[in-house]
Amino acid sequence: MTTASAQSGMPATLRNRGLFGRMPPATAEVLVYILVCIIWGTNWIAIKVAVTTMPAMLASGLRFLVAAPILIAICLAKGVPLRFPRGLTWFGIYVTVGYFGIPFLLYNFAEQYISSGLTAICFASVCVLMVVLSVPFLGMTLTARQIVGVLVSFGALALLVAHEQHFSVKSMWGVAAALVAAIMHAVAYMIIKKHGAPVHTLTLDTLPMAVAGVLLTGTSLLINHPTARMFKLSGVVATIELGIVASVIGLVVYFWLLQRINAITVSFIFVIFPVIAQAASVIYGDIRFQPIDILFIALVLGGFALAQLRTQSAATRPGQSTNSQAENDRAHPDSGDPFTYETLRQIYAHATRSYPEECCGFVRLSGVRECTNAVAESDASARTASTGFAFNAADTLELYKSIDTDDPTLVVYHSHPDVGAYMSAEDQRFAVMNGMQTLPVAHLVVDATAEGVRGAKLFRFDEGCRAYTEARTYEGMLPSGESGPKTAAIRRDRSTAPMAAGRYDAR
Repeated sequence: MTTASAQSGMPATLRNRGLFGRMPPATAEVLVYILVCIIWGTNWIAIKVAVTTMPAMLASGLRFLVAAPILIAICLAKGVPLRFPRGLTWFGIYVTVGYFGIPFLLYNFAEQYISSGLTAICFASVCVLMVVLSVPFLGMTLTARQIVGVLVSFGALALLVAHEQHFSVKSMWGVAAALVAAIMHAVAYMIIKKHGAPVHTLTLDTLPMAVAGVLLTGTSLLINHPTARMFKLSGVVATIELGIVASVIGLVVYFWLLQRINAITVSFIFVIFPVIAQAASVIYGDIRFQPIDILFIALVLGGFALAQLRTQSAATRPGQSTNSQAENDRAHPDSGDPFTYETLRQIYAHATRSYPEECCGFVRLSGVRECTNAVAESDASARTASTGFAFNAADTLELYKSIDTDDPTLVVYHSHPDVGAYMSAEDQRFAVMNGMQTLPVAHLVVDATAEGVRGAKLFRFDEGCRAYTEARTYEGMLPSGESGPKTAAIRRDRSTAPMAAGRYDAR
């Protein structure tokens, strides 16, 4: 049976996993996190060289114009769409204007009236803003440790920068411009986190960066009237470096990371990379660290560590016992059975109502979310609702958005009418790519017939064989409900294909 995104055929996360080959997802995320911090933390050297000879706005525009052709070529080579998916054009416009265009104009305006140290603090405030906005945008519930950790890290960074640099203000309009730019960036990150799942990481960057490059460069030509003397070799080389390293690599991998990890964790990049910038300043010879600076850096990192600790599972609700094995199984689907009797009964009822078509849906911590099979509307498959399934755009967005909330999706389910419960080649193809699961969920396949549900099987991702393998089996339920679903862990040789697969191929 087949599964697909009704809008774009293949889920964006599935496509994006290929950027890092067969590297385990957790390893890739850690390495990318470190890479972003290093790139953004050392970019100031190139920025300093570039703006020494040319206006800051022109340097920003040119770096985007350097990056745009490279990104377009990569998209064309990889077959990645340049345009945003149908229905998300507004998203592309906001990323263009609200992330690349206006904020960079405002930052350049602000630097004319406030010191670089104060600009850095305004920019780092994105961390706090992301944490605050994650509540209304993503429905996250902040813990006391997360709040304290963010405030400690941001406060320590402010003290570190204040100790090494001076804060000066020529006009409060400069402060206002920097803060508005920070707010627009934080909102952009929340929108990407909430709505960016169906959009390829390269699509997020390419056209918005190209349009913003034209906007910034054109504005600078009108305002600054640059001359040939501004384009010294050192400044041109620095601008090219910013375009390739900071924009092509830095922004692409940051957006990739933003689509995958917790918003609180990713927000700390904005307080960690300035610390790296301060350390780079020492090496560059601009400043000298003193013992108090080491203390501030330790507090920044300590706040980050504090925010990552959890006294209980983020999925545990108030009033629930953290010692209950059943609750632990639900909060951590890889550790046990994610289903209660009622949950499985509801899924079985959905499969029975949908027969002879496939049903589909997902199980969140709060319960079952029944979805509409939109395979007929999908351009990714020629199958009918009796031989395949696809989530529509709204269900796909809800599924992806739920992953980083306190009510995450644990299991994606669908039924196989008359052919048995197994993960078909098509199911595996859309659930796994390049040896990595596209979403951190288990899959339940229900064996549906005209007489009722004969049973179901749960499949979990196996890192060893890089595929979903059978983990649990469930008994069926007659329409009258006389026999209830029971579970029994089973083992099966992975080299043995289900007999039902032959029936599927024959269809």
